[in-house]
Amino acid sequence: GIKRNKELAKFAFAVVYTRGFPTPDGDFRIVPLADMFNHGTETEIVSTYDEEGNYCAYTSRDVPAGSPLRMSYGDSTNPSSLFAKYGFLDETAPGTFCKIMINRPSQELINMGYDHSRMLFYKDTGAVSEEVWDVLLFQLLENNPDQQVLYQAQMNGDANTKRSIHEKYYPQTYAALQNHVDSFLNDLDVLSGKAAGKDINEHPRLPLIMGHNEFVRNTFMAVKANL
Repeated sequence: GIKRNKELAKFAFAVVYTRGFPTPDGDFRIVPLADMFNHGTETEIVSTYDEEGNYCAYTSRDVPAGSPLRMSYGDSTNPSSLFAKYGFLDETAPGTFCKIMINRPSQELINMGYDHSRMLFYKDTGAVSEEVWDVLLFQLLENNPDQQVLYQAQMNGDANTKRSIHEKYYPQTYAALQNHVDSFLNDLDVLSGKAAGKDINEHPRLPLIMGHNEFVRNTFMAVKANL
């Protein structure tokens, strides 16, 4: 049985994990044929469910014969997540999550913008999303009365107060961001260096992993040049 066959169990898990579709009621289903749609930042497929729970897909625009039918497999701004789950690198992604990892972020941090799909570094321009600056500053202001001033400004949509506090602490926030970028680039280089001399026959996914690391590195280098 499957309980005694680890390879079969891993295969079954991978099929459900990578080919299943979430449903509005929180269920998870495998939809034959629909699981063959490609992923794309720009999509042609819109998915929905009818009242009986049947999966429906239709095109959102005219698609020439021979063209791929693409849907979104998830957050297109976080190619690392797609890479980890599906095993491919989406090089059309506009950027990537800034890699500021916070275990069990507080509700206040979430309200300040801590979300992998919003805290972004952009690969072409080196731009940094507003949420990165907000979260960094909020962390820096721990035990400082201005932290709550910043938080209330965020919650009340008070852009002028937010701007004032950001300007007041800009040198510290800038230094923290610069340190994060430099530290991550160093860690990434160390990690990539471990691949040197590895036999691709024994590690067939290594070129893909290195391609992902290079994508992330180039994005961080663009941010570094823009700081």
